[in-house]
Amino acid sequence: MNLKRWFAVIAIVTVVAWLGYDAMKRKRDDDLVRDLMDARQQQPDEEPEVSALAEPPSNMVVNQIPGNIWFVGKYEDGGGVEIPFRPGESPQKSGDLTPLHDNPGYIGPEQCQECHREKYQSFLATAHYKTSRPVNETTIDGSFEPGSNTFQTSDPNVSFEMIRKDDEFLQRVHFFDWSFEVPMEIIMGSSKMAQTYLYWHKDGLYQHNVTHITDGNQWINSPGYIDGDAAYARPIPQRCLECHMTYFDYRGNKNRYTPGSLILGVTCERCHGPAKEHVDFHRENQDARQAVAITNPADLERQTQMQICGQCHGGSRALKGNALSFRPGDRLEDHYDPPDDEQDAKNSVHTSNQLNRLSQSVCFQQSQMTCINCHDPHHNERGNQKLFSGRCMTCHESESDCGFYPQPDVDFADNCIDCHMPRRPTEKLRLQSVEGDVFPPLRDHYIRIDEMATSRFIRGVENEE
Repeated sequence: MNLKRWFAVIAIVTVVAWLGYDAMKRKRDDDLVRDLMDARQQQPDEEPEVSALAEPPSNMVVNQIPGNIWFVGKYEDGGGVEIPFRPGESPQKSGDLTPLHDNPGYIGPEQCQECHREKYQSFLATAHYKTSRPVNETTIDGSFEPGSNTFQTSDPNVSFEMIRKDDEFLQRVHFFDWSFEVPMEIIMGSSKMAQTYLYWHKDGLYQHNVTHITDGNQWINSPGYIDGDAAYARPIPQRCLECHMTYFDYRGNKNRYTPGSLILGVTCERCHGPAKEHVDFHRENQDARQAVAITNPADLERQTQMQICGQCHGGSRALKGNALSFRPGDRLEDHYDPPDDEQDAKNSVHTSNQLNRLSQSVCFQQSQMTCINCHDPHHNERGNQKLFSGRCMTCHESESDCGFYPQPDVDFADNCIDCHMPRRPTEKLRLQSVEGDVFPPLRDHYIRIDEMATSRFIRGVENEE
């Protein structure tokens, strides 16, 4: 065979081989497309999975800004996404960190039930116990079902989905054509008004953009958040945790904590003091009848007793030092700055400053009443106006003491509360939504004669008839 024939044979073999390979490749691609189409037809309603590691599209602005925060925006001068972790990555979990500080003796409420089982069991239903909890299917409010698990902002390009993957609950952010997910790990709030959510990035605690509000059972922007943004970089300082938790190890830098140190909920030791020494003593001395190394608030003087409640129910007080330094029996002014406009304080972000508002009441000034004359901290009594009104009647002998008595079909003794301590909204507690601003009402603890509230109450009773 001469050289020309040899090259011709090689060329023919090469062409035949290439045509065979191309045909095989096209068949494989056709089969793959057909399989994908079949799969979609079998599951037409199933949404594609959104990767938590999706990179922002190249047409978005990505910058790192002060505070180790990443900004992702569509426009340089517009709103957008703020996150503490690099775009295209997920929040990172910290390993088991060694606490930076010695625990001063906080052991958690479970240890108290050994001797105080009845109080412990009833306390589990209280708002104090529920004011911070781990996220799970029994604790989280709101729907995660398609159709009712979304929140659309005023910007048509910014929306949120609340989703569940096995035992994990997440907020999925849609920002133009980019999506990412952030786990919901800790609930803040007892559900009286709302639940908001925290998540960990390393040893930092941050708040989610979307909150669930109890009134209307709806998803909404968290308090103070700008509608149309997706803000996941708000740090949670120790003053916030102090009014929602029993103990935590503060690592500094505003929102750094040792994850394994948290004792969730405002539980026994926030009113009675750290209990380790008390529990250790009574386990070794089971015949002892006198409580050792623990504080009973009922034994304290009136004002000192009430200042225990005033840590969190005395307005928005800034810390003078580190959180959790207050002990039952201390003075508030030694640990906290006074709230702004203390004599005139009304509703603030979380509280109607119950301590100061109650102190302005004639009922308070002409008696020795304290918070626990009306509130039993060991039981859930929320919304039981008849029960609370019965406690009013321990001083006010008869419903005929009321200047509006009598009225047809109105049993005044069943509800003193809505007339004399009405609920009202406050400008300082504002949640933004596409439908407009929402101002959840708070119970005002200034006990007074309120003719407008009383008229509303009487009209409400008449309308029920």
